[in-house]
Amino acid sequence: MPHTSPDPLPTAGVESAPQIAALFAEGAVAYQTRESIPADTLLPEEAQFVQRAVPRRVHEFAGGRACARAALLQLGYGRVALPMDAHRAPRWPPGVTGSITHTHGYCAAVVSQIAHIRALGLDVEPVDAVKPHLWRRIFTAAELAALRTQDARTAVESATLMFSAKEAFYKCQHTLTGEWLGFCDISVSIEAGAFRVSANQMLRIAESDPGPWQGRWLVDAGRVITGVCIA
Repeated sequence: MPHTSPDPLPTAGVESAPQIAALFAEGAVAYQTRESIPADTLLPEEAQFVQRAVPRRVHEFAGGRACARAALLQLGYGRVALPMDAHRAPRWPPGVTGSITHTHGYCAAVVSQIAHIRALGLDVEPVDAVKPHLWRRIFTAAELAALRTQDARTAVESATLMFSAKEAFYKCQHTLTGEWLGFCDISVSIEAGAFRVSANQMLRIAESDPGPWQGRWLVDAGRVITGVCIA
């Protein structure tokens, strides 16, 4: 069975993603897959968390773990298990930080040694995922006003990018603080290939890193991918 094999080769269908690694500071390693990764690639410590899950969730879970394991192999780690912690996030090996993301038919993961990057947040969304009926739940009044100055298609794409940026920042800061954030607790401003996150209230992460926080983004194959790190 694959999950008991001593062979440290990455799972078939998983490939290096240097364009994703480039969203982060030096030291980040990223892998991605567009394949449906089978459940038997999961290690026993991981499989227990999706025993009752629907097939799509199992394949996403397996794909994310396969990408993360491939990235860890590049950093010199063996075939380590990545179970979930109490917050349902991956439990990384000591000295490592990382982030996993997935959407329809796509999974990716990024990892780094903590000596280089303290925390990472990675997110992916279909470029047209965040439709107008969702905006009031996600964006501040100023963000809504900016979206409404754009034509319909551009506004949806901008909204999706802003949502993804908030998700990536949430994952990044949660790694260090465990703090839950609402969407309107932060604001996002977009630039060419980059974005900035600013706080609308006092955040725990500001005690060690006062912000504003910088992130990067790219669009690939109809998906927007965002990344935030604290180096």
